[in-house]
Amino acid sequence: MSMPYVCPECRGPLAESPSTEGVRGRPSPGEGGGEAGEGSGVRVLACAACGLHYPVRDGIADFARGVYYDAFADGQELPACHLEGLENEVGGTRSRIEGYYLPLLRRLARRLGLPPGEVRVLDCGCGNGLSVDLLREAGFAAWGNDLSELRKHQWRERQHRDHLLVADALKLPFPDGFFHAVLSSGVIEHIGVAETGGETYTVRPLPDRDEQRVRFLGELLRVQGKGGELWLDFPNGAFPIDFWHGTQAGGARVHPLDEGFLPTLREVRGYLARIPGGWRARPLSPHGRLACRQVRKHWYGQLFYLPAAAFLWSTRLPLLRSLAGGPLNPYLVLAIDRRG
Repeated sequence: MSMPYVCPECRGPLAESPSTEGVRGRPSPGEGGGEAGEGSGVRVLACAACGLHYPVRDGIADFARGVYYDAFADGQELPACHLEGLENEVGGTRSRIEGYYLPLLRRLARRLGLPPGEVRVLDCGCGNGLSVDLLREAGFAAWGNDLSELRKHQWRERQHRDHLLVADALKLPFPDGFFHAVLSSGVIEHIGVAETGGETYTVRPLPDRDEQRVRFLGELLRVQGKGGELWLDFPNGAFPIDFWHGTQAGGARVHPLDEGFLPTLREVRGYLARIPGGWRARPLSPHGRLACRQVRKHWYGQLFYLPAAAFLWSTRLPLLRSLAGGPLNPYLVLAIDRRG
């Protein structure tokens, strides 16, 4: 296997093994030694340093060791509302990649003096994995990870599923400085909090929320190479309305500013100050990042869409760029790199 993976636990080199026999470490549930033998369609990546092993099925490496943030069995039927949500993700992914991040990546490639095929990109928290197909079709060397049991079944539909992996964002199986660009959309707010769904949505910060978020950012910056950039986007905690975590798609959720869920620019800068390396976070205009398809299905979306779109466009103007990081902007996009 020519993938550049290392052991996420000890960062030791991985070698392909035909079976789990003689390899120390507990197999992931459902991925035991009986399945990984010859002819089973499952390969194993073994770490000689710590003895752990990781299965590769359908080209998709699984580093979760049985610990996912969701539960999904092969062949399980999803409710209609979940299927609708998965379908809505497709348009959102295309808009996110083609309409916003590809221009940033092309600009980065020119700055680095590299052809796109030599620019390595990680989409951390890639969801349906379509982003990797789109990035690779555009010529970039892209990988994507998520810690979802559902996703690894969904990824079987992806053309480049061998560049998708199940992995915890706090323990990525990549060498230091491997990527030129890392992007992560709508992930950091879910780090270090406990969430419940259903008829009402509730969320509360865990005691170690800040430590987990520092670890998350530190890990993304660890795999980001010299001269590269990390692009982070998420709903703005300083904006009082959350359109992304309601009980229905695009539903408005008024939240207290001290809820402890959605980060602010100031909080992210505080996390970066705790990570060695001299990192800075610069707010970018979110114009082009938000398609607002779900919000516009609601009356308030139809009423306020044009004024909101005009505001987002205005954050591109030199004299108004500071608005991109302030409380009037509902969605933050941050570029993180080294100072100087």
